[in-house]
Amino acid sequence: MRFLWARPRLTLLTVLLVTLGAAAAGAWRWARHQLRAAEASLDRYDFDEAQRHLDLCLLVPGRGNAVRLLAARTARRRGAYDEAEARLADCLRREEMTREATLERLLLTAQQGELTEVEGLLQGRTGPDDPAAPLVLEALAKGYLNCAWDADALDCLNRLLEREPRHWPALLMRAHLWENRALKGEAEHFTDALHDYEKVIELHPSFEARLGLANTLYRSGRPWEALSAYESLHAEREADSEVLLGLARCRYSLHDVDAARHWLDVLLEQHPGHAAGLLERGRLALHAGELDEAERWLSRAVATAPPYDGEALRVLCRCLQAAHKDEEADRCAARLGEREAEVVRVDRHVLQVNRDPHNVALRYEVAQELMRLGRERDGLAALFLVLEQEPRHGPAHAALADYLERTGQPARAARHRRAASESAGLTRETASP
Repeated sequence: MRFLWARPRLTLLTVLLVTLGAAAAGAWRWARHQLRAAEASLDRYDFDEAQRHLDLCLLVPGRGNAVRLLAARTARRRGAYDEAEARLADCLRREEMTREATLERLLLTAQQGELTEVEGLLQGRTGPDDPAAPLVLEALAKGYLNCAWDADALDCLNRLLEREPRHWPALLMRAHLWENRALKGEAEHFTDALHDYEKVIELHPSFEARLGLANTLYRSGRPWEALSAYESLHAEREADSEVLLGLARCRYSLHDVDAARHWLDVLLEQHPGHAAGLLERGRLALHAGELDEAERWLSRAVATAPPYDGEALRVLCRCLQAAHKDEEADRCAARLGEREAEVVRVDRHVLQVNRDPHNVALRYEVAQELMRLGRERDGLAALFLVLEQEPRHGPAHAALADYLERTGQPARAARHRRAASESAGLTRETASP
């Protein structure tokens, strides 16, 4: 000690080094804590929370590339594709492509719906003995959903849930798929959807899962149970349009017309162009014999409804006939007939392309017709099938770019826009003498 007191500069340096060492050790312990917390969050499939812990962990200098790769993977699983691309690129700048980084690149490509070149490779990693299989099945399921290939997505989700039955995001995706099948006429799948929604709520009671359960209860003929679910959701989000519409429909199904009218008025005050709300308000007025008011609501519903949905036009026809407005009713019926004939014509084309699946030109035409009718999910699936058969089909890439831009997916849209331009350039080169 006398030696140190006699040399104050050396003493100060010693204290500084000890302090820095203790601070570094503390920072590393803190980083390890954040990493463990991130891993625990991933075990719960809470990707947002895991990302926050990983970001805190990476604030400490010297963390290995494995943590950066885990952060890139977590961003992908959250659906933050631009962020995942940037994080993965940062990993590759720091280290050569490893097997894990190669797999993550394939998963990132597949999950965004770009399946043509990677699907076969990844399907080979879904066997029961492959430790990467759950991650691969999850990414493939999301990729198939991005292509609207619901049957393939359902197969992956079933296989994933056999391995990880508490994977609540997979259960939620499967519940949506069962519900879509039920709405297309396979009513027995309402039971499957209810079962999956209930399991999700046990594991992770999100607003989305509870809303899905409420909607499915109503659609499967259980309005009293659905009403209780909607009321709970309304207490959480008073202005949500789906919740307000659900409250109105349940009240009407339970013969509480005044309450149904109240909730529809609240809905349309906050969301004036809500097509389904306008239709229900017009239907309610028609049933009450308020023909002028019904015509007003239904005319607005027709103006806002998607092109393929003829229900508002059909109810408006009944309203005009009840009001003895024969000329207007005839014009309305003619419009409805044209719309229904168009739907029948497109459905025939769908059957035709199913009988001739290698006819790429017809499949592209059908995809465009489905998009024009507003059946965008069916049209999207058809466009991706076109590209699976003909990867350089420029018009299909351009149509997908338009759809993706319209639905707020700029990165995916840009890739398809580039592919469309490259295809057009190749076409011009081929056509040149």
